[in-house]
Amino acid sequence: MKQNIKLVDVTIFTGYSYIGLCKEFVWIPGDRIGSKQMPSRFIFRGLHCEYDVEALMIRKDLYLRTKEGKEYVINDFQITDINDVENVGGVARNFDLLFEKFPEMKSVTAGEKVIVSKKTQVFAFKAVSDMINQVRVGHGIDAKQTIEVSHTMVEEVLQAPDAIMNLMDIKSFDDYTFTHNVNVATISLLIGVAMGFSREEMDDLGTGCLLHDIGKLKIPLSILNKEGKLTDQEFAEMRAHPTYGYDILAKSKGISERAKMVVVQHHEKFEGSGYPRKLKGTEISLFGRICAVADVYDALTTDRPYRVAMPPYEAMKILTAGMDNHFDPKIVGVFIRKFSLYPAGSLVELNDGSIALVLKNNPVSVVRPVIKIVIDSSGRKLKERIEINLLEYKELFIKGPADPSRMNVTASSI
Repeated sequence: MKQNIKLVDVTIFTGYSYIGLCKEFVWIPGDRIGSKQMPSRFIFRGLHCEYDVEALMIRKDLYLRTKEGKEYVINDFQITDINDVENVGGVARNFDLLFEKFPEMKSVTAGEKVIVSKKTQVFAFKAVSDMINQVRVGHGIDAKQTIEVSHTMVEEVLQAPDAIMNLMDIKSFDDYTFTHNVNVATISLLIGVAMGFSREEMDDLGTGCLLHDIGKLKIPLSILNKEGKLTDQEFAEMRAHPTYGYDILAKSKGISERAKMVVVQHHEKFEGSGYPRKLKGTEISLFGRICAVADVYDALTTDRPYRVAMPPYEAMKILTAGMDNHFDPKIVGVFIRKFSLYPAGSLVELNDGSIALVLKNNPVSVVRPVIKIVIDSSGRKLKERIEINLLEYKELFIKGPADPSRMNVTASSI
């Protein structure tokens, strides 16, 4: 029988959404009765929420931090008992020490290069966590730690400069706001490599992108998590987060001005309708323009409380539709060449009606990846999957993304 786990004086958060504190957290592993595994339970004792307990109910994972700096994750939790606010209970799939149980990266096809290692993702994740807690208590951020994370990410990106990014590899956590910064930094650094940036430029770009949404720490939780349309006042407050972020960094020594520009300019639009200053074209820093592309792509392809994630292809279409208006067309062009219209793991439909899974991309042609046929042109599922390099089959081409539900096939089942 597994033993109960007890933590005292715990801070509770979900990414940038700070929830509150509790005097004691108890984890009660589920017993196995015969062949049946009973669910594991937890109790928050002496819970104090910044807003209300309902804020806990819209999230899938929770993160706990002890006074000693240890961090834990509660996966797939559900509140089941709020009758006694001093003893809020629920069930969850598992509870782990974060550093030891960091989720495995999504699988990659043999021969593909992993851009950012699991170890570095752990390092970045913990640094973002520390940064959040520093700002929460009114301090400036630890610039040294953030710069060190950026430097490490840059080192790994530079080791595989010609690799085509598999964007599925950076989706290790479901909590959007916590991983969003790391994802955006990874995507931006790949763009920076493709544009021939110097090492110093790469370090500043990575630092700025890791910090780009730091100003959201000053936005009320009720606005950040609102599912419906924001009021004009709430929208104005949300639009202030780039300025809030710059103000936070002003208190922190060691962050370059180039990195700060990413924070304050990542919502400016190329044609001049963005915020906070309605800058236009090259009035927006190059790093700010890069972050804008990476920021929107990652936001579109991640599940949010108010909508499900878009397929990569659909997100790419939005980016290309926004060229010249919202985004710098040169940067969008680099992004598409580096990340492909059909990232590895995508289901696509070919011109002959067959369905295929994208295995890996061809650097010389973003529209002709290596694929695996899973349903042939007659609609028959194939037991022996046929691998095809579309560069070698000129008569075949991708019409567009396949609908997994319509085709009764999913990438995870292939």
